[in-house]
Amino acid sequence: MDAERGLLDLTEYRHRKQMIAEEQTRAVYESAKEFCRHEPNIREIVRAKMIFTKRFAPVETDSLTEDVFSEWLLFDYKTIKGTTLFFQFLQTQALSPSQKTLGAVMMTLPWEPVSVEHESDDALCIPLLGDHRECSRLRGKSFLKKDRIYFVRKVPLVTHEWILGPVFEAGSPDIVDTMKTRYGQRYQENGGLWRAFLKEEAPEFILTD
Repeated sequence: MDAERGLLDLTEYRHRKQMIAEEQTRAVYESAKEFCRHEPNIREIVRAKMIFTKRFAPVETDSLTEDVFSEWLLFDYKTIKGTTLFFQFLQTQALSPSQKTLGAVMMTLPWEPVSVEHESDDALCIPLLGDHRECSRLRGKSFLKKDRIYFVRKVPLVTHEWILGPVFEAGSPDIVDTMKTRYGQRYQENGGLWRAFLKEEAPEFILTD
């Protein structure tokens, strides 16, 4: 009985820690988005849009492209200073130690393609690229549909991974094969990692019909 109670207590403790971590993740993300809306000057935004348009697509064509650009601007665009806006946010804002640690993890996250194996509030998903292909439970979005492919940023927390920011459905079921081919052509032969490839190239595949 004591062992069962101890197990229940541990499960409840981990659940509470997961809830706290989710709230912290949400708070850091929302604060960073607000920072990104006000911090960059017009010159920086124009420069970012030119780079994004040259590499991926014209920014002001539709809501999907605008959403992808907004996330790319925060996490992946290298400013004139040579750092991302999210890094500048972490360096200049008053954050708690746990928020800074969480932010350091968030800063490295690429968009990853995942396949949904089971629909629920804690969707069961399988990563489709990389060396680690174990199923994982994703919290944060309730509309993920079975057998669909989505691009997500996943934050590893306590009991589940948390989906950071918007989710983008793949335009084609063949997109993963295309990504594997591109990775082999541009990264693998130079010893590049999957995460580095996704960090650099994912917007193009998200915007592919």
